[in-house]
Amino acid sequence: MASTRNDERAIYVTTDDPTSLIREFSSTNVELKIIKPEEIRNLENEKDCKLRIIIDAGSIPSQKGSEVEERENYINQLSRRHPINCLCTYDVTKLNPHIIRQLAAYHNQLRLTTSDLTILSGDLFDRSRLSDDSIKKVVKDNLETILLALLQKKPMCGTEIVETLHLEFNVLLSPGTIYPLLHSLKEKGLLTSKKHGKAKTYAPAEDAKLKIRSLVDEHIQARKLLNHYLQRETTIKGRQLK
Repeated sequence: MASTRNDERAIYVTTDDPTSLIREFSSTNVELKIIKPEEIRNLENEKDCKLRIIIDAGSIPSQKGSEVEERENYINQLSRRHPINCLCTYDVTKLNPHIIRQLAAYHNQLRLTTSDLTILSGDLFDRSRLSDDSIKKVVKDNLETILLALLQKKPMCGTEIVETLHLEFNVLLSPGTIYPLLHSLKEKGLLTSKKHGKAKTYAPAEDAKLKIRSLVDEHIQARKLLNHYLQRETTIKGRQLK
């Protein structure tokens, strides 16, 4: 909101008390005024109107699938008529998996924030434009961090890890790729292992949990920096070619 430009109109949609929201923005240069839903139609009719829209859907008590679909369809239609910058926030604990899949299909980027870690799972890609070899290379290049993030959720044996990676990325890695890396992470003091019958399960070492979170977070930030650089360079090169 604070980065809204002079040629943009910023709209913050919420069911919370608007007066408290205005107080929160009192220290910024953003001037807020309360408008009724029907007044948004007037903005739609303005020529050359650039909109910055933030929808606090997490403040809406009812999150029926039909309501989510109607809201997202409206935003998509609006984006065809106006240049818009839109951010929708949802409380995923109030949504069923079907609605979450709907939201992932509507938006080009998805950020999932939990109480202990923020995971970036976007820009959501079209698998049809990526070769299996490209996806496999990305997974193998980032396998150490993927394993650390995966084992934070629950202890797993090597077979479970292989199955999970195949389910998530459609990549089938051999035990000869997984187990040496698990042994290496154990030697570094990041993982522990327990034997259950013939299977050996791996989990984060108790005194390494904070370090693992830090390593995963550093990896996320580094990838974001790299992606930003590549997108910027691609955009610059594209403009120069034109």
